[in-house]
Amino acid sequence: MSFPRTFRALTLALLLGASASAASSPDLLISPTGDVTIAGRSVQLRTAPQFIEGALLVPLRETAALLGRNVQVSGTLMQVGRLVVQTSNRTMTIDGVPYAGALVVTPGGDPLVEARLLAYALDGQLVTRPGGAVALTGVPAQGTPAVSTPAPVNPPITSPAPPPSTPAPQPAGAGLPEARFATNKTVYAPGERVVYTDFSFDQDGLNLARQWTGAEEVFFTPGEHRITLTVTNSKGRVSAPFTRIVQVQGAPVNTPLSYALRHTPIGSTFKDTLNPAYPAVTPVTQAGASFPLLFSDSPETPTQSGVLYQDRASGRVRVVAYHINRLPRPARLYVLARPRSAAAAVQVLRGGSAGGTRIESVLGQVSVLDFLTGTGSPRQQLSTSGVTALYTSPLLTPEQGATALLDLHITGEADLSVVMLEEGRPLTDETLRALPVLPPDAQHQRGTFPGAVRSLTVRVGSSPARLTLGDNLSDPALSGVDATTGAPQRLSGNYGVQYDITVENSVPGNSTVATFVPRGGAYRGGLTVEDGQDRQIIRIPGSGVLTNGDHPMMLWKTRSRSFRLSFIPTGGSFLPVSLVFYPHQGELRP
Repeated sequence: MSFPRTFRALTLALLLGASASAASSPDLLISPTGDVTIAGRSVQLRTAPQFIEGALLVPLRETAALLGRNVQVSGTLMQVGRLVVQTSNRTMTIDGVPYAGALVVTPGGDPLVEARLLAYALDGQLVTRPGGAVALTGVPAQGTPAVSTPAPVNPPITSPAPPPSTPAPQPAGAGLPEARFATNKTVYAPGERVVYTDFSFDQDGLNLARQWTGAEEVFFTPGEHRITLTVTNSKGRVSAPFTRIVQVQGAPVNTPLSYALRHTPIGSTFKDTLNPAYPAVTPVTQAGASFPLLFSDSPETPTQSGVLYQDRASGRVRVVAYHINRLPRPARLYVLARPRSAAAAVQVLRGGSAGGTRIESVLGQVSVLDFLTGTGSPRQQLSTSGVTALYTSPLLTPEQGATALLDLHITGEADLSVVMLEEGRPLTDETLRALPVLPPDAQHQRGTFPGAVRSLTVRVGSSPARLTLGDNLSDPALSGVDATTGAPQRLSGNYGVQYDITVENSVPGNSTVATFVPRGGAYRGGLTVEDGQDRQIIRIPGSGVLTNGDHPMMLWKTRSRSFRLSFIPTGGSFLPVSLVFYPHQGELRP
C-alpha cells in the first residue's frame, strides 16, 4: 500500500443472483498461482494472475475461453460481454462507462483484468475463497441472456480518481442517480483512520461509477477537509455532488510512518524516504551446517547443445541452474547425475523450478517460491549404464528459459551435469559423452562454491536499522572454482545462497516490523518467515515488481522476541536488497 492510493472511477458491485433457468458455464476456481479447477479437472493458466491492491487480476482471454465466452478482437481493442479493453492506451469501459481499475498488459499484448470485473461483465458472480483464490460462478453460456441484481458497493478507502468525461446536459432531477455516503465520525485526530460507508443509489437500479474528491484513508493536516462524491450511472447520467466536511484537530495519534507500520498489509508497500539512511546493522555470522553450491549460469544463453557446467559431488549439495535457449530450435534443460562409485544413489531433499517463459524475473521468482514450498523425493539408485535425470525442463522454444534449484544428498560419488539438449536428440549416455563443454560467457558466473547456506543473527534495538544483502561489500560474494576450466570464480550477488536470518528484538514490550527494499533495480522473489508455530511464505512483492527504494514492502509484524527469515536471491532480479527493521511500541499483528 502506498500513500495516498487513487480511488477507482468505478467500484464494482458483486451480483446477488442470476436467472435460475438460464444455462451457465461450469464454475471456475482460480488460485493466485494460476491453478484452475473447472468441471472437476485441473489446468494451469499460461499467464500467471497478479495481485494489485488486494484485487486478483486474471488473464482476460484465457479465463474467458475457460468460461466458454468469446473475446472479440479488433487490433488492440478487445471485448468480452460488457467489458471493452483498449490495450494500446490501457483503458477500459464497462457498459460504456470508463473504468479506472487495475489493468496489466503483458509484453505480448494480453490484458489481465480484475476477476470481479470479468465476472460482472459476463453477468456472473465472484466468490472469494481462503488463500486468495476466487470462484467465478453463474456465468451464462455464450448467447444465454442473464438477469441480475446489483449488490451494495464496497465503501471507499482511498483518494480521488481523475474525473470522467463531461456528460451531455440533462434535465434537473430527471431519473438521476443520487450520491450518498457517511463517515464514522465528524471529528478526527491527525493520523486517525477514516471509515467511509457509501450508500449511493440509482432510481432504476443501474450500475454506478464513483468519482471522489478529497477522500483520504487518513488525514494528518489539522483543519477542515471537504469530501465530495459524484456518481454516474451506466446511461451516463450524473448525480448532484454530495459533500461532507470532517474536522481534523487535537494531538496526533499517528505519524505517516507509524500509521503505515500499523496498517500496511503484508506484501504491500508504504513510503519512507529516510530508509536508505538508517544505520546499517552488523549481523553475527553463526556457525552451522553448510554444503557446496554448484552454480550454472554461464553461458546463460547457449546457442548450441552442450554441457553448461559439471562437477563431481558427494554428500549434501545444492544445484542452481539458470539458462535461456538461444538455439535456433526447441531444446530442454537437464540436470543429470552419473555414478562414479558402486551403489551410488541420490535423494532430492527439496526442489523448485520454473520454465517456458521469456520473462527472466518470473523464472527466478517462481522457482524460488516453488523451492521454498517444495518437498523432496525418495532416494533412487543411480544407473550404472547411463545417466539419471534429476530435472527436465519443459520444451523451450528459442528465447524461453528455465531455472532449477535442487538440494541433493548423494550416497557415494557422482558427476552432476547441467546440459542444454536440442529436441530430437536422444538423452543417452552416448549422446551426452559426445557433447562439448561450452565455454563460459563474460557476464555471468558458473562454478562450485562452498557455503550454500549463510546463517546470520540480527539484533533490533530502539531505532530502525537495515541489513544489506548481495552488495559484495558488507555481504561478501562467495569465492569458488569453475571445475570445467580450473579458473577461480566469484559469485557476485550470491544468487542461490540461502540466508537464514534470526531477528532478535532486544527491547522488551516492543514489536518488530520487517520490510524489504530493492536497492539495485527491479526485484521479484520470495522468502519464508518462521515465527513460533507460524510459518508463512511471503511473495515479494504481493503483485508486480518492486522498483522503488523509497517504498519498503511489508514482510512481517510481530511481538515475538525472535523470528527467522529464510531468503534466497532470485535470478532475473537486481541486487543488492535491504531488509529494514523498525521497532514499534506496543503490539502489532500481521
